[in-house]
Amino acid sequence: MKIWIVEQGEYSDYRVVGVFSSEANARLIADAVNREQTYNQATVAEWPMDPAVEDLNAGRTQWLVWMRRDGTVERCDPSAISGYGITGEVTIWRRHRAPAFIGKNVEDCLQATIWATDGTHAIKIANEHRARLVATGEWDREPTSEAP
Repeated sequence: MKIWIVEQGEYSDYRVVGVFSSEANARLIADAVNREQTYNQATVAEWPMDPAVEDLNAGRTQWLVWMRRDGTVERCDPSAISGYGITGEVTIWRRHRAPAFIGKNVEDCLQATIWATDGTHAIKIANEHRARLVATGEWDREPTSEAP
């Protein structure tokens, strides 16, 4: 289940204008707010409902897995649970897409943040994502200079 948040401002002026059950309702309010102001435009963001609750109740925690194209695991470490990663989604970052590594001839790997029961489970999930990237050809696409 998803909810929609209308947000406005930034840094110390950031605020949640409201929480909505549908995107249409959130856009209605954001549009109304934005008609009245020419700066600090309100935006709509989609958020999962009750993120990470199911994972924690099932005994899963966050893991970071670094895996090369051939499936070699560089690292697999339990990770502190942070507010940045509680969506329950697997997040993938590719080393060669980071500006610090572009053109440095450093072997690429994916870094996956995963909810899993243990390291073996985390590696299995990361490997499924790696295999999909390789099979679809996405792994071999040239990186851009944009940050991940």
